[in-house]
Amino acid sequence: MVAKKASNASDPEITAIAAVYDALRELEPAAQGRVLEYVAGKLSLSSPLNDSERVKVSGSQESFPATSVRVAEVEKSEDTEGISPVALKWMKRSGLAQSSLSTLFSLGVDEIDFVAEKVPGTSKRQRMHSVVLLKAIASYLSTGVARVTHDQIKEACLHYDAFDGPNFAKHLKEFSAEVSGSKESGYALTPRGLTVATEIIRELAGASTK
Repeated sequence: MVAKKASNASDPEITAIAAVYDALRELEPAAQGRVLEYVAGKLSLSSPLNDSERVKVSGSQESFPATSVRVAEVEKSEDTEGISPVALKWMKRSGLAQSSLSTLFSLGVDEIDFVAEKVPGTSKRQRMHSVVLLKAIASYLSTGVARVTHDQIKEACLHYDAFDGPNFAKHLKEFSAEVSGSKESGYALTPRGLTVATEIIRELAGASTK
């Protein structure tokens, strides 16, 4: 009996598609088209694209597949200026659109900040927890590092009625599974913290669209 293929990963066509995609995705559309045309020529393949499926580069005589243009348009469909490449990957992974985040963060400026009118939580401790996570995400969007200073946390807690002076340091220690660091070095999100922050943002973004 002939054994069936375990998965698509063993299919040489799927493997080839993945390899070609990985090789081309970082190139400009015009370069993508040139590479595809060259490889097709070397393999003596007829182009699968007809003239109606090709476009001209503005100001150039070079042509390339229209599909490359559509990919580029999708990638640039949202204004992601100012957002770090690391955060862009996180947004894509988490299914978070720029339009949703713009209701919570000051996107489009050099230093992105959390600007929502309120934070989740019925107690100061709960609101402080939200403030720490969301302020760290604001830094993540700007710099690619989810780190926030002690002073930034305190200032934001005062703004969102989340500052509990006598228990401020105690609460920070209680959040250690999600936020690590110290008053001197600042506080950074742990992997668990990034996950929890992502869920909070999804809930806030969903509520803002209702």
